[in-house]
Amino acid sequence: MSPNGEPGGDAGDPETAGAEVGAGAGGHEPIVFIVCGAGGAGKSTITSRMIIEDPMLHLSRSWTTRPRREGEPEDAYVWVSEEDFRRRVEAGGFLEWAVFFEHLYGTPTPEVPPGNDLVLEIDVQGAVQVRQRDPNAVVVFVLPPSRAEQERRMRERGDGDEHVARRLAKSDGEEEIGRELADLIIVNHDVEGSLAQVQKLIGEVRRQRRG
Repeated sequence: MSPNGEPGGDAGDPETAGAEVGAGAGGHEPIVFIVCGAGGAGKSTITSRMIIEDPMLHLSRSWTTRPRREGEPEDAYVWVSEEDFRRRVEAGGFLEWAVFFEHLYGTPTPEVPPGNDLVLEIDVQGAVQVRQRDPNAVVVFVLPPSRAEQERRMRERGDGDEHVARRLAKSDGEEEIGRELADLIIVNHDVEGSLAQVQKLIGEVRRQRRG
């Protein structure tokens, strides 16, 4: 759900939206690539590089009701009120959504440009929802090198003590689910190596599905 790798906690019974991802006019059916993992795994950095280096990838930007952190990029999310978010839920406008630490996060049903494939950077819970709706979605699960490094990365981006503690407490459960779900598991020691693994997978999947 998040460029910051944030959602993925206890969401109760999250619902999914009613719309599906379809082919653009005159284009092929987009392949859905999901990059998921716990906060601090480094998936936002990997995803950003994927989009920069492959013009045929389209990234869907998530919505959230969470307040924007000091120094956080304005385009990290679409920042909305709870009222606006709930209204979109009622209209079936999310591919997946959930409650995470008292805030709402969701992936809008995307409009993929013709000829492009779709990238979703979301939490593990969201990845489960999308895979249920699209069994052909390709899941990349990103792990930090260690819990200590994961904590360091979260603190470096400005997460507070309570958020870090709650996030770390969820990480083992997320890892168990992510490992079962993933088509590719990456231990993100360095961005260049991780990016190369993802790019190799994307190329292989495109060749297999399109010849």
